[in-house]
Amino acid sequence: MTSRGAIERKLAREIAARKQAELLLEQKSLELHEANQQLNLVLSELKRQSHIDLHKLQFESQINETLLYFGRAFLGRTLNDGLIMSLLERLESSFALGLCGVFLVSGSVSTVKESQFGSTATTDVQGIRPFAVWHDTVLSLPLEVDHRLVGELSVKVLDQDIEADFVVSQLRLVADLLCSAINRQIILTSNQQARARAEESEKATKEFVAMINHELRTPLNGLLGSVELLSDTQLDEEQRTFLVNISHSGELLRHIINDILDFSKMSAGMMELIPCQFSKADLTGMLKSVFANRALDKGIGLSIDCSKKVPARLEGDFDRICQVLINVIGNAIKFTVDGSVDVVIRWKDSKLSVLVKDTGLGIPTEAQAFLFDPFVQADLTAKRKFEGTGLGLAICKNLIELMGGEISFVSQEGVGTQFDILIPLKAISARQKSQLIQTQSPSKQLETLSILVVDDIRMNQVIFNQMMRKISVVPDIANNGLEAIDTVAKRDYDIIFMDCRMPEMDGFEATEYLRRQKYTKPIIALTAGTTLEERDRCIQSGMDDILSKPYTAKELKSMIEKWA
Repeated sequence: MTSRGAIERKLAREIAARKQAELLLEQKSLELHEANQQLNLVLSELKRQSHIDLHKLQFESQINETLLYFGRAFLGRTLNDGLIMSLLERLESSFALGLCGVFLVSGSVSTVKESQFGSTATTDVQGIRPFAVWHDTVLSLPLEVDHRLVGELSVKVLDQDIEADFVVSQLRLVADLLCSAINRQIILTSNQQARARAEESEKATKEFVAMINHELRTPLNGLLGSVELLSDTQLDEEQRTFLVNISHSGELLRHIINDILDFSKMSAGMMELIPCQFSKADLTGMLKSVFANRALDKGIGLSIDCSKKVPARLEGDFDRICQVLINVIGNAIKFTVDGSVDVVIRWKDSKLSVLVKDTGLGIPTEAQAFLFDPFVQADLTAKRKFEGTGLGLAICKNLIELMGGEISFVSQEGVGTQFDILIPLKAISARQKSQLIQTQSPSKQLETLSILVVDDIRMNQVIFNQMMRKISVVPDIANNGLEAIDTVAKRDYDIIFMDCRMPEMDGFEATEYLRRQKYTKPIIALTAGTTLEERDRCIQSGMDDILSKPYTAKELKSMIEKWA
């Protein structure tokens, strides 16, 4: 019995142990199953995340390629309808995007004709929101330039696995690129319009200067020419006094007109140089003839000392050099009450050095810093003693800088002023002068010349005719280019003096026609224009030389002698 009971107890323990083992095995199997399920979930999530990351990377790469391509395209090309459509087509080629569209406020970009491109929900500026907006799967991004809404970019997003924030961040880069292109195009268009306005304004300014130049100088030619002719007639003392007053006023008017016109040309960038050959004697002779009597009338001394080392002949813009010296020396005489004005001319390192020293009033210290500014004078009060526009020294400085020279001064109030002028000039050797003389043909007797003057203004015709009488020449008269052509067809002239601006047919057209008809005799321009552009037009039309208004009888005779 005892043995059997022991066996049964052992069997019971084995059964219990077996059940315990089975239970443990079942529990472990359940835990293993759960762990496997968890692992499958993790693997599935990793696979899904990898898929998303791969799509994000691929989408980001496509956007970057788009940005790179169109960044270059927007810089190198004008923003227009075709370029915007190309951008939308490039976006739609992405696997993650569907239909795309752009709306632009009408007129915001002048080079873009349409306002709506592709598929977009917005059709007017009122519907644009200043932030990113989702309409189901369609993302709308504002286009903003200078804090102003100018349009909207709309994109349908097909790949819903990519995070919305990531899609917004990538497409915002595209919107920013488009905004930059729009802004750049607006600036370029604005600059082009500003440049066009500036060019139009410059053209109008040049035309105005040329017109006013002609309109002022033409009557001045009549005034000064009449004064010169009248001075050669018999006049009593009272008439002579009146004539001197008219002559002084006319010269003052010419000086003011020249200053105003030169300042206008300087402001318009039209100030130009016309080089020619001249002699040292011409320069000193001009200064003595202009200032000797003026200094004598004021009771002050005037000395002009020109060194022998100054070349006998020089090349430069003689008229402009004279203008500079006349202004500076004229001021010295004007502001000197007692004492003298000394002019010293030297030659230093291929430069003409002119020193002008006076014992005049001097320039106040507070005015010295602004002396070369336009319209600046030491005395601007209503009681000032000295006339003038205040443009002379400003023009002198501009002219000297145009010639590559320098002008400076030192002054002490109550003691006097000294101006130092340096002008680079080309010295003409004796050999060059000899060659020039050898190329000139012998002159013809002036009184035997046949001369035609073409001018539409009766006053100018009378003055020209009277000046010609001084050299025993009676010119023929034509009122315009058409009459000149008819007259030349009937008679062969030695010299033609041709006004440039006339009705019916101007001087340029008439000259061009005569040259086409093989007319080879000299044609001299009579013009009030002083710009290089108008002078070039004279030469291009076939004219041989230019006589500027107002001219004197001496200048007219010199021109005839030159071309006779």
